Amino acid sequence: MQSSRTIPGAFWLAAVLAITSVCYASPAAAQERQFKFELTPYAAYRFGGGFDDDDTGDEFDLEDSNAFGVIFNIMANPNGQYEILYARQDTEVNTEGTVANEPFVDLDVEYLQFGGTYLFDGDKVRPFIAMTFGLSHFEPQFADLDSESYFSASFGGGIKFHATETLGVRLEGRVFTTFLDSDSSIFCSSTFGAGECLVQASGTSLTQWEARAGLIFRF
Repeated sequence: MQSSRTIPGAFWLAAVLAITSVCYASPAAAQERQFKFELTPYAAYRFGGGFDDDDTGDEFDLEDSNAFGVIFNIMANPNGQYEILYARQDTEVNTEGTVANEPFVDLDVEYLQFGGTYLFDGDKVRPFIAMTFGLSHFEPQFADLDSESYFSASFGGGIKFHATETLGVRLEGRVFTTFLDSDSSIFCSSTFGAGECLVQASGTSLTQWEARAGLIFRF
């Protein structure tokens, strides 16, 4: 009789210990399921931007066009991420009246930047803002025009929607600002003569806007 009472008591004790261990293990398991990295390839539409020529008064506007890129985020804390951004646009610059028989010159615009993202509280939908700093690179596809690189920064905001634990959507608007050297010579080449340059820029910055949508892969 004594042993029959001992077995149920041991059973209930084991059950209580098991339930308790599960309750304490659940938060730890949830923490382990937090993903540290996000990779977001995206497509975008970019508009705005141009160079003002101080010598002639001409404006060299960049044509609005599609763009694409990839964003890599590293979780720093529940509301913060480090961010690495690469963005590219294949566009044209309006050179009508400047380059003979070439009203438009193909121009590749690239941004490589580093910064951070602040995530507002939320579950499946999380608003965010982001800021990055780095370099912008302008590569003209005409004759032997020199490419140009400058310091640049960007600021953006949007929402992240997580449809599943590993897959989501990122919708965002972002502005890029490139800081030019005042009175700098841009896109120089011997094609136009010794030491000739296409643009004698008078402005101190170039600003482009971008609307983008991307797929988030978390791991």
